[in-house]
Amino acid sequence: MAKRLISASGGKISSSAVKIAVISVALSVAVMLISMAVIIGFKNEIINKAVGFSSCINIVNRESAENLETKPVSLEQDFYPSIENENGISKIQPYIIKPAVFKSGTQISGVALKGISKDYDKCFFERNMTDGVFQVNDTTGGKKIVISQKMADLLRVNVGDDLIAYFIQNPLRMRKFIISGIYSTGLEEYDKLVAIVDMAELQKLNSWTKNQVTGFEVMIDDFSRLDEMTELVRDYAGYKINEDGSMLKISSVKDNNRQLFDWITLTEMNVWVILAIMFFVAFVNMSTALLIIIFEKASMIGLMKAIGSTNWLIRKVFILQSLYILFRGIIIGNVIALIIILLQYYFHLIPLDATSYYVDYVPAEFQLWYFIAIDIATILIMSVMLVIPSLAVSKMQPAKVIGFK
Repeated sequence: MAKRLISASGGKISSSAVKIAVISVALSVAVMLISMAVIIGFKNEIINKAVGFSSCINIVNRESAENLETKPVSLEQDFYPSIENENGISKIQPYIIKPAVFKSGTQISGVALKGISKDYDKCFFERNMTDGVFQVNDTTGGKKIVISQKMADLLRVNVGDDLIAYFIQNPLRMRKFIISGIYSTGLEEYDKLVAIVDMAELQKLNSWTKNQVTGFEVMIDDFSRLDEMTELVRDYAGYKINEDGSMLKISSVKDNNRQLFDWITLTEMNVWVILAIMFFVAFVNMSTALLIIIFEKASMIGLMKAIGSTNWLIRKVFILQSLYILFRGIIIGNVIALIIILLQYYFHLIPLDATSYYVDYVPAEFQLWYFIAIDIATILIMSVMLVIPSLAVSKMQPAKVIGFK
């Protein structure tokens, strides 16, 4: 009977109501899917940038100051590099941080020089280069440096230019670097601060040996296991007292970027609000369409009751018809969302202000799991909620509605 009702053309009122219901469900599902794509894209993009700058887990001397002045840590550690053999840990790499002041003409800028080794994972910076190449470990004798686009704009320099760095220490020192590349990530807090140089140069400036560094960066395979891996690294390195009495401090990227991750959490909450609103909109329109169909078929309902059909049997007929409308809307919504997500993913059609949103376009990421999850949730929730408007069938009396048109 539900199939017969679906194939029937229906009245003008019910036909319009069905079309509106299909469009409403399609748009609601599309908005939910696009919202999930955007929040997942935002989350992954920002996490990748934060991890690219400071790694997943950081190991430093507990006595290192918050003003970038660091105490050295020895490279001769029990966990380096053997911790890479642990399941879930992909890489550990040493680094050095040293504050400096850049001067170019009349322009000056305070920065944090990050010294890296030859085996440092450069993929993150290479993906974000806007000019030149990522090269700091040079064997030709020149001191190379990679700076951000913000620094380049402020200091009015380009690739190939000389850049003077002053180091506030006793005695005052300076070094001349050659700009080999310029990067831009959109994370303004880091872009205006971090420049990359060879680690050996900073060891000389600090009068450190080749076995002394600021700390270690630990990369993991699965970011969802960050807390678990942080505890693992802490067990390896966080509770050991060195011969000189110093201890190591273990912190995760979440600990070091609390404000950034709080912002991500806030955007996730907004998505839940959007999902709730879209479910409500779809339910209201589906309920309206179902009630219109029920009242339009009032005489048929009265006839079915007269020949002995139960209320639940009749209600199931109309619920099944509503589910058909629901499935049509879900399929259309999936197609619309997929097209928009893929267009944004490949062509970045919708731009953003990077200073406010950390990225210069709306990131949209397609993942099959949330398509399936939202589709199933829509079907289950709507199937249960459509039982409510179908109760109108129980209120109809055969004697009053058989002749109703």
